[in-house]
Amino acid sequence: MSPLPSKGGAPPRTERRLKRPTKVTPARWAAWLTVRRTFDDDAWTDRAFAAVAEQLGLDADPRERAFAQRLAYGTVQGAKRLDHVIGVLGKRPLAKLDPPVLHALRIGVHELLDLQQETGEGGERLGSASAHAAVSQAVELVRGVVGERAVAFTNAILRRAQVDGADILAKLDPADDGDLAVLLSMPEWLVTRVRTAHGQRGIDALAAQNEPHAGTAFRVNAAHAGEDEVPEGAEPSATVPGAIVVAGSTAAMSPAVDAGRLVPQSLSSQLVTLALDVQPGDRVLDMCAAPGGKTTHVASLLGGRGEVVAVELHEHRADSVRALASRTGTRELVRVRVGDATALDAADVGRFDRVLLDAPCTGTGVLAARPDARWKRTDAGVAELVELQRELLATAVRLLRPGGTLVYSTCSILREEDEDVVDPTPAGLEPAQLPQAVREATDCDGHVARTWPGGEFAEGFFIARFTKLAGEVA
Repeated sequence: MSPLPSKGGAPPRTERRLKRPTKVTPARWAAWLTVRRTFDDDAWTDRAFAAVAEQLGLDADPRERAFAQRLAYGTVQGAKRLDHVIGVLGKRPLAKLDPPVLHALRIGVHELLDLQQETGEGGERLGSASAHAAVSQAVELVRGVVGERAVAFTNAILRRAQVDGADILAKLDPADDGDLAVLLSMPEWLVTRVRTAHGQRGIDALAAQNEPHAGTAFRVNAAHAGEDEVPEGAEPSATVPGAIVVAGSTAAMSPAVDAGRLVPQSLSSQLVTLALDVQPGDRVLDMCAAPGGKTTHVASLLGGRGEVVAVELHEHRADSVRALASRTGTRELVRVRVGDATALDAADVGRFDRVLLDAPCTGTGVLAARPDARWKRTDAGVAELVELQRELLATAVRLLRPGGTLVYSTCSILREEDEDVVDPTPAGLEPAQLPQAVREATDCDGHVARTWPGGEFAEGFFIARFTKLAGEVA
């Protein structure tokens, strides 16, 4: 059963603002509010946390904020596994627990099982100084928001989780999709699809998305002078040209990001742009452009000549593309259109030298960065996305000129959204070998490639490259 209730994207409930219980730390209160909004209000975890952190003034204390975020995100990611432990120990269906109590239990069990041994960059303990503090904080949360009636139950579950939690999980069989879904805290349908398509390598990719990544990637903006300089505290990527990786805090990079010299962008995402092999003077279409990392990357490689038409369905997301283009010094080359990328404009048929279709997808290769995404997708929803991907791809072929280059990509590790969309080769196209830099950095088979979460890559992307056949009628 998914940890998320079936609320159909319902808006947050209107209710009085809860007051932090006196004995509960701001970090744990922020985590509880974030978890509650994620599961009870179907809010996005990152947005919920940002709002809560601002409300509680956590931005003034970076260490407290970092712990609160780690606790909240880890609880949301691990909800299925945590719920299994709570369910076994509580000997009752989770549906019978008051949601505020369940959220406090999830946080407490997560801290007991996962955070007790973790340390931060400075060697400080991420969890509480003792298991007693983790238990008492969860109990005080329940006492403050529910009352004494649930305190004894909460205390008993957490005390038993401290002793028996690891053994409960150890009894699960990783060879069984249902048990493995609990261990990985993933939907069972996702585990089954990935194991069927990719075997153990796919399972390893899911597991890697539950682990903190060692570094943060940035793109060095080629549109700025001095782009060959590597900022202090960063190392050039071993696999992706023009990229740097920062281990630990990225605070020192903020001035360069604000000035547009650096752009936060994953290594996998940068490889998608490199797959286009953009040349100065090209007319390029980015069909699903927001937030604009790939759009501005393309523009930075045009050598000051050419054009990037960036299509985005929503105005507020189009604004993010415009803002990034302005900050990176590529605004003169970027034309942002707000509209449906599947709605063909007759004037654009055969107009573009290169088309990038970074298609909407399940995001199953970027689950580490989006803690709640695994609970917001459904097995049935995959078919709907595939239909949209095929429709966008057919449109992309018509917009591309004969001899032009098309790159199809997703941030998914599902075969249905990746290989199955481009195999057999779509009508009017022929496979085109990926550039050498992309082939060397990826698990590549000529014109298709993957990055897998783990190692240098934090994300799993699929990339396929094609050329439009000469003489093809649009």
